[in-house]
Amino acid sequence: MSYSDLKERAFIVTGAASGMGRKTAQLLAKQGANLALLDLRKPDDTLVEIESLGVRGLAFSCDVRDAAGVECAITKAKDHFGALHGAANMAGIVGSQGLKGKGHALDILPDEDWDFIMNVNLDGVKNCLRAELNVLEDGSSIVNAGSIAGQQAWPFLGPYCVSKAGVLSLSKIAAQEAGSRGIRVNAVAPLSGSDLPYRKDKQTNIDRGMIRTPLTQAIGSDQELHDAMGVRTALNRIGEPEEVARLIVFLLSQEASYVTGTVSAPRVVNVDS
Repeated sequence: MSYSDLKERAFIVTGAASGMGRKTAQLLAKQGANLALLDLRKPDDTLVEIESLGVRGLAFSCDVRDAAGVECAITKAKDHFGALHGAANMAGIVGSQGLKGKGHALDILPDEDWDFIMNVNLDGVKNCLRAELNVLEDGSSIVNAGSIAGQQAWPFLGPYCVSKAGVLSLSKIAAQEAGSRGIRVNAVAPLSGSDLPYRKDKQTNIDRGMIRTPLTQAIGSDQELHDAMGVRTALNRIGEPEEVARLIVFLLSQEASYVTGTVSAPRVVNVDS
């Protein structure tokens, strides 16, 4: 679908080096949007891809935990493009927890693990929102990356679940605070393979599926994810980053002009006993 209102507008995309951030940048560029790309590893490859589509871009190496660094990058982007019209805050991590591990059980969870995940996932989005809201044009749109884990309470994934719950809540708060300026704030909460606890004795039915990203592929192959977690999706396949990125682009466009404070997410419908 074509969103003509995005052409020659400028957007921030964090987590732009891979996964949903990279795919979101690609789809925005196909709509003619100019982009400032942020990631811990400077997203030069993504920059080359979007510039090949005829749009202007900037790439920054930026740790979203560093509020001053985030503000500096976004201010430079605003100065470069003249105005910023939206943002997709996709940067996030799961941490060191594996499919079958219990290392994030609350009674043994190291403080440094909790702090690291919260600093990236929650403080990182807060840092981005604060910097963005100070420079975005009235009528802009922001989309934050949440997770279905933020709507559930799964054992041994405490810091990840809490951090993503915070992102969803923060998105709703920002939507209300920025609404008077016509700025819309929404969140997407896709299911990644890392978002389900290991339960070998049960199968979790999901009405819409998990998304294939470098994060999930680092944990295991598609088959290993299904075998280890007993996951069955309604469409019987793992989703692709582009399928979430299309929704993000829609939310950033004026086609979603009356959509704010929402969380677009799959739901766990039941667990067989």
